[in-house]
Amino acid sequence: MKKLKKYSEILESVKRYNVIFEKSLSPDKIDKINRLKDSGDLKMILNDINELVLDLKERLLNIDFDDIEYSYEDDIISLSYSDEIHALLVSLKYKTRKSSEEIEDKIFGNGWKDLFLEIEIDTDMFNRIDIMNGLPKFIKGIGLGKKIYKKLIKDFNYISSFDGYEPSIDSSMVWESIARDEDLFTFSNGDNLISFWNNYSYNDIINVLKLFYKNGKGEQQYDDSFLKLYNLDEDHLRSLIS
Repeated sequence: MKKLKKYSEILESVKRYNVIFEKSLSPDKIDKINRLKDSGDLKMILNDINELVLDLKERLLNIDFDDIEYSYEDDIISLSYSDEIHALLVSLKYKTRKSSEEIEDKIFGNGWKDLFLEIEIDTDMFNRIDIMNGLPKFIKGIGLGKKIYKKLIKDFNYISSFDGYEPSIDSSMVWESIARDEDLFTFSNGDNLISFWNNYSYNDIINVLKLFYKNGKGEQQYDDSFLKLYNLDEDHLRSLIS
């Protein structure tokens, strides 16, 4: 009992000392201490953010395109993440919001609000895709966009960028990568692009290309791998789709 009383007295003395100590400091000094504390807290948050970014990049960099999951309803494709990746994204979003708008913008991009990428696909217009909300900044440049496109091409047999949509730099870079992929056949009609999964039947590809090239809007370019596989030259293919 005596020990307990002694401890409580010491605790009370410490509290009184802290009050006296705080009162003895000028407002400027107190403000400086608070700023140092805030700076230390921010540093810890930034370290956490950096670790989360590196972890997420590594996970998404190593994901196979065929393992990408999404939901599809009313012509809207919504990208899905594993429970682990989703939890990490939620944590990263929370921590960046807690730090500053500048850091949040640097990591996610201005206006990036949702955790799920959404793509509109027009199945009546050559499966034309329109990105409704892009990937966050920190994920760009690791090949995830190309993997998403490739997954859609495999599942829908083909996709296109068609009819007057102004392509973004990110989209153009993805399409350039798609055009080099050996699993895909990519054709262009001026600024319009269409890419097929290479297991899609020859006759079906020809029938789609007939419609795709029906209203020519520029130079026509044909996939070299497709021509080689089916022993065609450009003139022959042109005659088939005219």
